[in-house]
Amino acid sequence: METFIPFLPVGIFFTAIILIALEVFEKSLIVLLAGTLMVILGFLTPEEAVEAVDFETIILLMSMMLLVAIARKSGVFSWMNVRLVALTRGNPLFIFITFSLLTAILSAFLDNVTTILVVLPITIELFKGLGQDPKPLIFTEIFMSNIGGTMTLIGDPPNIIIGGARGLSFNDFIVNLWIPVSIGLVIAMGIMILCHWQSLKPIAGDLPKLMISTALIRRLQYLFIRLNLQKAFVVKSVLILLLTIAGFTLQPVLHIHPHVIALFGASLLALLCSKEAHIHELLHEVEWTTLLFFSGLFVLVAAVEQTGILKQMSMVIVNTTTSLPFILLLIIWISGLVSMVFDNIPFVTVMIPVVSGIEAQLAGDPHVMLLWWALSLGVCLGGNGTIIGASANVIGTDLARREGFSISFMEYLKVSLPITCTVLLIASAYILTRVYFF
Repeated sequence: METFIPFLPVGIFFTAIILIALEVFEKSLIVLLAGTLMVILGFLTPEEAVEAVDFETIILLMSMMLLVAIARKSGVFSWMNVRLVALTRGNPLFIFITFSLLTAILSAFLDNVTTILVVLPITIELFKGLGQDPKPLIFTEIFMSNIGGTMTLIGDPPNIIIGGARGLSFNDFIVNLWIPVSIGLVIAMGIMILCHWQSLKPIAGDLPKLMISTALIRRLQYLFIRLNLQKAFVVKSVLILLLTIAGFTLQPVLHIHPHVIALFGASLLALLCSKEAHIHELLHEVEWTTLLFFSGLFVLVAAVEQTGILKQMSMVIVNTTTSLPFILLLIIWISGLVSMVFDNIPFVTVMIPVVSGIEAQLAGDPHVMLLWWALSLGVCLGGNGTIIGASANVIGTDLARREGFSISFMEYLKVSLPITCTVLLIASAYILTRVYFF
């Protein structure tokens, strides 16, 4: 019986994944129940389960939810909606391209979850107002956030871990990853535009849609004129939000953890705006079910880690071959596929000593540093693969659900899997090009 015990955590984990995919119950309840079962069966102690929860991520998410809730209450997003709709003239394709690129750029220099929290509600409102289905843009912005976040040290948590372990700088990531990331962004966005061209094509020649668009712009401008904005409230919201974003950008210099910066910003803004926005009302805006889902997922992954299966998977790479190009491809694809299902933070933590060992064995090879870029590309880009593959995916789909656009596990998978595999192929081609031609 003891032989089968190590496989029980894996069985519980994949049972939970299947139930989430089938949407039988609320996903947060599924992972909480599965996580509690891991503790009851003795695969984790209660203390280990608590330690497994990444409270830095939980606090960061909660803080940004509060910041966005206060900023939204100030009316600044309504103002942005009017300005953006007027700028794009209600053209769905222009909105799609503009916000997709904006998401990618912001995600490179901010946390990609923060970008989704700030950008996605605006774009959903824009497409809803134009009578267009926002789902193509929701999918694309999630993809853009994960791809864009791959490019820098602070763009995605796995990069922070890799950079710290190997002593890689902010500029190292940009210099080595901007090419595959840029190509991946263009290709992913192009695929989404081609697949949804009928709903995104320019409306200049469509008189009825043009009239609706013009009427919408005038209506929004009229409503904005009537909107009683409190300038002090707006200024405080925008200022604190920008200062928080600046704090994220300067985090490597300040040496203050992002969750501390976010919590400070949210607390400060809530205090300064306590008359305009009551804290008890703001707490209703926090997606507590999402935070509970992440907490349960952390416990589940920790229990699976205890079995040693993740480490065994990583050791396969070491024992397969001494060919650097083949090892690089193995790292990209195994990391990418595992990151579609498992949280990429614990996986990259397991992979770091393995990659360090391979680097030591191949110390004479001039391209040995590509091992780290292959790991970064695999774990960051692979996160797009499923709805639970990255934090931005979970947050983005939950925000969409709140606005009335529910996205199921399978619906997301049908769109994400081809794009994720395509972007991983681009990363593979780039890495091999570096080996053979540079």
